[in-house]
Amino acid sequence: MGKFDNILLCVDLDDTLLTSDKRVSRGNYDAIEYFKSEGGLFTFATGRVPLGAKPIIRQIMPNAPAVCFNGAVIYDFESGETLWSRSLDKGALDAARYIDETLPDVGIEVCTADKAYFCKVNDVVLEHQRLEEFPDNFVGYRDIKEEWIKILFMTEEENMPVLRETVDNSPFADSYTFVKSSPWYYELLPKGAEKGSGLLRLAKILGIPRGRVIAVGDNENDLGMIKAAGTGIAVANAADCVKAAADRVMRESCDEDAIAAVIRMTENGNPDIM
Repeated sequence: MGKFDNILLCVDLDDTLLTSDKRVSRGNYDAIEYFKSEGGLFTFATGRVPLGAKPIIRQIMPNAPAVCFNGAVIYDFESGETLWSRSLDKGALDAARYIDETLPDVGIEVCTADKAYFCKVNDVVLEHQRLEEFPDNFVGYRDIKEEWIKILFMTEEENMPVLRETVDNSPFADSYTFVKSSPWYYELLPKGAEKGSGLLRLAKILGIPRGRVIAVGDNENDLGMIKAAGTGIAVANAADCVKAAADRVMRESCDEDAIAAVIRMTENGNPDIM
């Protein structure tokens, strides 16, 4: 029997597990490997597509399937299989066109099951391509034939309020799930797709009761899983809304081995799920 048997630890990647410079720290790595060796199930819930998470897989490997696309896909990195997914309907093309015509400076990226298409490029889009090591794939959104899973609208941080207001007042506001996943990214997802529902679906697949699920996050797109988990935890650098929703707020930030601190806390019986 391991110390962490039948516990699922699901963490956000950017600004939660990863440091500010997009690394898995040695402290977090060692703690996660210890957690897994003692029977714990460790995985991610991320807005990234599986292809965009590959740089992280080279640093740390989950031993349970991951929630990707902000909850629209459950993907097993070990087998390379998609266990569950939800796609956008054809109306998403009209939503992309609406934002394109209304806010011409906003970048547009369309993600399918295995590709990221850079449909309208600005500096934020190019930086996203670099960070997640995507190959060049510059294609207009009207020309993408595969099923779409999500759209990223990308803008400079100071322009995000205008983007959000435009979406809120658009004909598409109630047709899809929209979520801010970073200061620069606003995502369009299938209705009802979010990390919380994805995490609960994953727990059901694994046969883990909700009370033994721990979720850790920092940004608005983590709110659903923070609320859905048996124990929802915010790192010290989390947005105020995430801290307010969390059961616990860590003293440690993403640059201070926050996930290692969560694992130590769990081992010591706090939260009380051991």
